[in-house]
Amino acid sequence: MKVRSIWIKSGVASIMAAGLMLQGGESIFIVHQAQAAAAKSVTLSGQAVSLSATSRLSIRDAHFLMQDKGKVLAYTVMITNTASKSLDLSDYWLRVKSKSGKSFKSTVIEGDKEKTSVPANTSQYITYYAVIDSATKLNDLVFEVVKWDFSAANYERNLGKIAYPAQASDQIAAYQPGTMLYGSGKLKGAVKQAFITKDKDNGYVTINYLLENVGQQVIDLSKTVFNLQTQSLSVYNVSAVGLEGLAIQPRERKVITLRSTIPASVVSKPLSMVVSINDEASKVSLPTGVFSLPSLKTQAPSEAGQPRVVYMDGQPVTTTAGQAFLNQSSGGQALSIDFSLTNTGTSSAATGAFDFFLVTKAGASYALTYTKEENASLLPGIAKTISLSGNVPSSVTIADSQLLMKSTATEKVKSYVIGAYSLQAASQEGGLGSAFSYNDYSVQLKSINRMPNQDNDMLVANMSITNTSSVAKQIPVLGGYFMVNGVRIGTEQKAVSLDQSVTLAPGATLEAIVSAEIPYSTSIQQISFVSTEPAADKPGKMLYQFTGQQLSEIKTSTIGTPYVIDGTGQKSSISIKRTAIYKSDAAQTFYTELEAVNKEARTAQIASIGGYLVDKNGLSVPIQFAELKDRISPEGKALLSAWAQLPRAFSGDSYQLVLGQTVGSTGSVAPPSTEQPSSGGSSGSTGTANPSTPITASVLAKPTAYTFIGSAADETANSLKDLKIGGYSLSLTKTALFLNAKDLYTVDGLRLQTTYSLQRDSQYEAIAGTHKLVVEVVNQDNNKTTVSKTFQIGAGVQGSTDDILKEGQDIDFKIFFSDPDIQSKLQSNSKYRLNLYDVFQGSQIRIASKEYPWFIISE
Repeated sequence: MKVRSIWIKSGVASIMAAGLMLQGGESIFIVHQAQAAAAKSVTLSGQAVSLSATSRLSIRDAHFLMQDKGKVLAYTVMITNTASKSLDLSDYWLRVKSKSGKSFKSTVIEGDKEKTSVPANTSQYITYYAVIDSATKLNDLVFEVVKWDFSAANYERNLGKIAYPAQASDQIAAYQPGTMLYGSGKLKGAVKQAFITKDKDNGYVTINYLLENVGQQVIDLSKTVFNLQTQSLSVYNVSAVGLEGLAIQPRERKVITLRSTIPASVVSKPLSMVVSINDEASKVSLPTGVFSLPSLKTQAPSEAGQPRVVYMDGQPVTTTAGQAFLNQSSGGQALSIDFSLTNTGTSSAATGAFDFFLVTKAGASYALTYTKEENASLLPGIAKTISLSGNVPSSVTIADSQLLMKSTATEKVKSYVIGAYSLQAASQEGGLGSAFSYNDYSVQLKSINRMPNQDNDMLVANMSITNTSSVAKQIPVLGGYFMVNGVRIGTEQKAVSLDQSVTLAPGATLEAIVSAEIPYSTSIQQISFVSTEPAADKPGKMLYQFTGQQLSEIKTSTIGTPYVIDGTGQKSSISIKRTAIYKSDAAQTFYTELEAVNKEARTAQIASIGGYLVDKNGLSVPIQFAELKDRISPEGKALLSAWAQLPRAFSGDSYQLVLGQTVGSTGSVAPPSTEQPSSGGSSGSTGTANPSTPITASVLAKPTAYTFIGSAADETANSLKDLKIGGYSLSLTKTALFLNAKDLYTVDGLRLQTTYSLQRDSQYEAIAGTHKLVVEVVNQDNNKTTVSKTFQIGAGVQGSTDDILKEGQDIDFKIFFSDPDIQSKLQSNSKYRLNLYDVFQGSQIRIASKEYPWFIISE
């Protein structure tokens, strides 16, 4: 048998890159330093056997790891050749024995079998493994160095032996660094953090482990294996997420997070973490480093509001749980928490796979939700905040609970605790008029009104939002919902701005509303409003709860006081000019005219307004406004018209007219678009609400009530002079009624001839809606034969077939009422009554009525 083949047979596969740490700058050539250290304290690597006068052999490290093959010993020898020529290793080999004399077969790893010589003035590392019986310990081992010598008995000469020191340990102390051989490279490792969480069956260990490449080559970590091992060599798997394909550059440092599940009975026992390299050729894991774990204690939650550093993708990330906001909901308490993360490392860290739970003192767990971003990452120096929300029972006390942050379980990896945080409940409740801070804003609830709207009522919360910072800010997106008598009403609604602003200047304030519909029959003893930050496809984050208040009283003003709209971009003043309830045998009609003044610095549309009537008995009736499309110049005026058909039960001797700015009931506090669409809405309008969103329904914001006692101008005028019709003044004179003769024998109707003057009120740039005049003749006999004709006032409307009364003074005018049978319908030609009606938006109001004799021209 050749000695070279015997040497090779005693070898083993490839060197593992994860174990004992050498001192930084250690030279493998300076053997006398190890010898000097050994003189003081005997170590395994400090012992050496001379192969010749110029070569030595030492055992660098030796470690146990229990695995399928049994108790595997992996050890690495270092052979140093200081000669000027190569050292042939064919004549040397090692025997592994116990101190009691039992021998164990050693095998060189596959990757080191070709190392058959040591070049001049170099050192060579060769790694072996052996399966050792369970009773043999490390300090029972002896490594004998043998050389072939045909002149000696048994053809071999024992050159010396290296005994594992009796008091030595292969474990690196907790938190201390150790250098491991990894193939042809070196890795320095250290346990940076280790903690455990427990349940009744298991302990869940989390280890943050630092690796540094202290060699000169890139090291592939994909074959690295980690295990937890007890002193009795019980072994537990350790998962290292993201290790596949991971490489570490020279002088690069990485922190990897390791996790393991161990039985509850093992939690209190000393544990070590074994770093191994998976040797595929030999089908074994070769331990290269053993690191003692500190005594594992259950991780105490961080104090409320205090940061905790955790590792994500090897990067230190500072995490903080903000104050916990609790608001009463129909199912218990609604909880919201802001959780912040700041990457204080040097590389990006994945931040998308987390689960959060509120865990009570009794151990009950409640899952919290947030908007997860797929493949989300956090760049170095960047902070982000995620909003957690959920529902917990009313009995849960925040002070006795904690927030648990866990990794999200996958098919390959279980969920593990990342961090635990004590919580502090925030006082986020107040009454009407109170305010809360939100980022760089102060948000105040100014009123909650209840107003009729078609078939049901509307609840409207009016909020003011102030920029408290020293720079201009974007308009925040806010929302909210109502709670009536402790019960949540409807769904969360986005706020609608009453301003047309893109940004909010420092110290500036805008107003916004949130509305909700309720049945008109709902009785309200107590009402609350919860302000929220809306989120896509999930409930919004609760910001503040305004509790315990009653409905706000609607502001009242005297009739001569204008209703002021002060929102940016639509400032205007609305004054009541004329109001009347006209009565007839069949019905009564409310009518009002309002003067709108543009208070903006440039031409603009008048803000949308609407309103309703409510009498002394609480009967409410919505009013309709004629549409105004025109833009009005600064300080320019427009005339608005509004009306309503009143039920017979409406008390016209004491009622209120409630006016308000009309806005859509859905939308967001966001910059408006530049378009200015025409107004609309169920309760009437004069312009647009907030063009940032489509109007789906109209509600009144900032309502003001005007009180009327007694009927105003409820009698029809008995004169046909100076009649007011939607911004025009009309007078009729020299009026007479005749039979209209077709020829000497045929009468085909009636002819009313008159002289009229029609003058438009020049102070108004625009008049809302198109008014019409109906001229009606009623013969004053028993038959009461009636004929009428409709005229447009001032200008024609496209598509209309009505005649036009044009502006002018003392215009002679004849009106023909065609009826071939008119003579048979008239019993007498004594007197007739001339009625004039103002018609707009399909409603007709009699404005004047006067009786005249037939055939006589009357003033």
